[in-house]
Formats: sequence, structure tokens, C-alpha cells
Amino acid sequence: MLLRHTPKEITERKALSINPAKTCQPIGAMYAALGIHGCFPHSHGSQGCCAYHRSALARHYKEPVMAGTSSFTEGTSVFGGMSNLVQAIDNIFTLYGPDVIAVHTTCLSETIGDDIPSIIKKAMDSNKVPEGRYVIHVNTPSYVGSHVTGFANMTKAMVDYFSESTEDEKEQLNILPGYVEPADMQEIKRIVNEMGIKGIMFPDTSNVLNSPQTGRHEMFPMGGVTIDELKSTGDSTGTVALGQLSSGPAARALDTKCKVPCEMLDMPIGLKATDRFIDILRRIAGVSVPDSLTIERGQLLDVITDMHQYFYGKKVALVGDPDQLIVLAEFLVSIDMRPVHIVTGTPGKKFEQRIREITRDIP
Repeated sequence: MLLRHTPKEITERKALSINPAKTCQPIGAMYAALGIHGCFPHSHGSQGCCAYHRSALARHYKEPVMAGTSSFTEGTSVFGGMSNLVQAIDNIFTLYGPDVIAVHTTCLSETIGDDIPSIIKKAMDSNKVPEGRYVIHVNTPSYVGSHVTGFANMTKAMVDYFSESTEDEKEQLNILPGYVEPADMQEIKRIVNEMGIKGIMFPDTSNVLNSPQTGRHEMFPMGGVTIDELKSTGDSTGTVALGQLSSGPAARALDTKCKVPCEMLDMPIGLKATDRFIDILRRIAGVSVPDSLTIERGQLLDVITDMHQYFYGKKVALVGDPDQLIVLAEFLVSIDMRPVHIVTGTPGKKFEQRIREITRDIP
């Protein structure tokens, strides 16, 4: 029987995890899929998996997150989920009418070995996919990698399925923002637009998971990269990929598939990293830096100078994703703070090497 009172003996918590630094691949894949306009993410697994992924994103962004599930049962776990996925694709297009369904796997469907491309082909051969609509997929086993890995894999799937080269180069840049918040994506686009550059950002969750309150429910918000934009990425002048771990696979795939050269950069967090980002944009697009951005840079420098006495020598603990931690550590070191604890749920040798280089002179 559940206790209906405070127990006499109080037990102190020895471990507690709130908003953990690491979640599974499908959450990152679902987040990336929401960055396509008119996309309906689909979790090929049990109902519980999809419910957890949706609730995690909805709790963080305070926005409704729509997604489908193949609703695995005990029988599906033994005999495979082909019929469930084919039926799900038919139901989703019939009921919700998305432009694209983005299927990601789970640990259960990966373990039983469902062949997702063959299942999608069967759905298309059975006329379950309407003309002009698409189904894409990515393998995201929960027991490998993290949410960052899932985000990177889904972003690469966008290139694999949609990017095309017509050999008619367009004066535009592909911008891969990495696993950042919708407001960060909006700010990156603002900087690109401020420099007079036409950019295609993918994925783009701005105006999707931070959409305005209008009083009307929209199944598919106004934001997100369109299918036509994704197709044209193969004709872009170049690609600027922000974050080695979250954007690297897609940038390299686009270079291999469509011969679009890529520049791998850190995320534009802090003075040095933002300088590098703006300088690359300037050089690739052949434009000058506008006065508005120069003024903003000067204002940041002024704040750093004014507040330096409060920053100097302060110890800092950082917890987050590798791509963000690298530039956060660099920025804090540059203003004479001391990152003494740097923790991530997605460790790796390159990450550790960069962090050691950045912090090597810290006493």
C-alpha cells in the first residue's frame, strides 16, 4: 500500500537526474524531422517509445509535438513490423496529409532486424504513398549513440533522399545549424540574411517549436525547410556546417553526392567562434560584413570589458552536448573564467582532444 504520510525516517537522495545530458537517438531524429515543413515523424516501435519521445520534446519546448507509432505488440516483436508500418503510412497520409513521413527506428525494431527501405518500397508499390508525397527513413538504435547521433543521422537522411544536383549552380549557401534550439536557428538565419546571403537551413525548427500563439491549431506550423529547398541544396555554392558531431555527416554526404564543398565550423557561440562563422560567410559569398553586425560585435566586447572583474577567475561547471561545450569552454576561457568540470553524455576522442587544447593553460 502506498504511504499516505511522511515517513518517520527521511532518506536522502543519493542520485537524481533531471533533464539528463543524454537521451536516445530517436528523440534527436524526431527533433530534426520536425525541422522539415509539413513533416510527420514516425517511430517504428512500441507506443511507449513514441509517447516518451513526444513528451520529452513537448515538456522542453512547451509546444505540442505530433508523431506516429507502429504500435508494436508481442506478436510484432516476433514476426516483424512490416504490416504495422505499411498500415501506419497509409493511415497517416489519409488522416493528416503530410508532405513527408520521416520514419526512425527504435531499439526493438533494430533488434528484430526490420528492413525499413524494403517496407517503404512495399508501401509505395501498394499505392499507400500519394503522388508528390515522400517517406524517408533513418536507423536510430537507442542502444548506440545519443540524441545528437540521431539528429545527425536524420539530417544526413535529408541529403540522401532529397538533395539533387542539376549542375546549375545557384547563388545560395546551405547552412547546417547543428543540434541547437529553434531560437538559435532563427538567430543564425538573421545573421545570414543581414549579410545579404540567400541561405537554406536544414533542419530548421524555428517557427515550428517556437511558433506564435494565434489561438488556432495548425497540424503543420509555418516553419521548417521545404522539400523544394532540400532538393536545391545539391546546386548550392557551398555548405557551412556548424558542429562537427551533429552536422558533419550530412555535410560530408552532400559533398560526396553532389560535389558541394563544405566548411566545418564550431557553433557561433562567443566572440571567436562567431568571428570565424561570419568570416567564412563573407569569403564564400563574396560579401562584406554589414555595419549592423560590426556594431553588435562592439557591444559584446563592451559588455565583456565592463563585466570582466566579475568573470575573472570564477570556476565553472558545464554540462551539455559536445558541439556546444567546445565553444562554450572556448568563450569562457577567453574571458578568463575557469571551466573545471565539463561533462557530456556523448563523449568522444575528438571532443576530449579539443577540450584539452582549450583548457590546457587553466591552472
